[in-house]
Amino acid sequence: MPRPLCTPEPRPAVDRCPGTLALHRAEDGWLARMRVPGGRLAARQLLALERAAALGNGLVDLTSRANVQIRGLPADAGEALMERLRAAGLVPSPAHDRARNVLASPVAGRHPRAHTGTDAIVAALDRGVCAESALAELPGRFLFAVDDGSGLALDQPADVTLVARGDVRWLLALAGRPVGEPIAATEAAAVAVQAAVAFLEERAAVEQRAWRISELAAGPAAVARRLGLALAGEPRLPPGAPLAPGRLRQRDGRVAVTAVAPLGRLEREALVGLAALASEVRLGTGRTVTVTDVERARVATVERELAALGLVLDANCGWIGLTACAGVGRCAKARLDVRAAAAVRARARKAGAPAEHWAACERRCGERARQPIAVAADGDGVAIRTERGERIVGRVEDALAMLR
Repeated sequence: MPRPLCTPEPRPAVDRCPGTLALHRAEDGWLARMRVPGGRLAARQLLALERAAALGNGLVDLTSRANVQIRGLPADAGEALMERLRAAGLVPSPAHDRARNVLASPVAGRHPRAHTGTDAIVAALDRGVCAESALAELPGRFLFAVDDGSGLALDQPADVTLVARGDVRWLLALAGRPVGEPIAATEAAAVAVQAAVAFLEERAAVEQRAWRISELAAGPAAVARRLGLALAGEPRLPPGAPLAPGRLRQRDGRVAVTAVAPLGRLEREALVGLAALASEVRLGTGRTVTVTDVERARVATVERELAALGLVLDANCGWIGLTACAGVGRCAKARLDVRAAAAVRARARKAGAPAEHWAACERRCGERARQPIAVAADGDGVAIRTERGERIVGRVEDALAMLR
């Protein structure tokens, strides 16, 4: 019989979300997470990340928030790491290292459904966060999103969202709830910063350890009141979805080319190759890399070069929506080789398959809320969790067979 879903673990007192200063210790060394607002990386920043990865084991992960992780760092790598990242503008404010969580569409206004660009708003929001000393206390899981109207920045539940309404107005939403009337583009970033400050003020007032607006009692309404605003019934936010691999014809007739990194993993050589391929790339929540503004005559060349770097451009491949934690050899608590299992699953999964995550222990690191399919070590067995409940099988091979 399926057993009921587990209840969430109690919220720990300390937010241990890693950054470039607050590192996370894993079995393969120390892990650093670099925030990349809007997922935008210039060629010089890609090369800086490659040099930073050289301090560790050379492995680089793309996260579901379009950030970057470097693995296998020695305990004394901190000073050299910061030097390489700060020189490339990747850590503009060490105090706000973990607060700069800003999602945006990987094509930033170029999508046919988009109303306007997002780069200026994202940059202003990032500057505003770094300029507000109070926001150094933001939890590492607090998330901003800036959507161009296409919905490509809305597949992750954000705390503070700005959605384009035409080319000069932006809708504010708090934990997914629209607030007030659309605001002018010139004010949008400042209002988003004020909303984050209001969250911290409300959290202190009610003496809660909340990391997200949704965790506060009546959170969206309470934060809105501190802004002098009220929740609005309409309009609703556009449906969210990550950008799929393949070609996208931009509004200006040029092409954006997107590829997925299997399980979010890049090698150092791939960072160098991406820097040589384009002046900048953009990361997406689907662990994708996008090259924008490609002239049509050059599209096939860009696709070949991305494939040569180990990236996948097939929108129907089994890697899409498939994730796994660090697994055996890279986490001391891991008991399953989930990355090997995920590689088997990638060959079997069909286009449009539900999102699926494999975790090597009961902590279920990397598993998202409302994960359609979740597989994890459970005692001496393997738990398979779906919307119908949870079953325990004895071996990874049994789990793979059940999921076929």
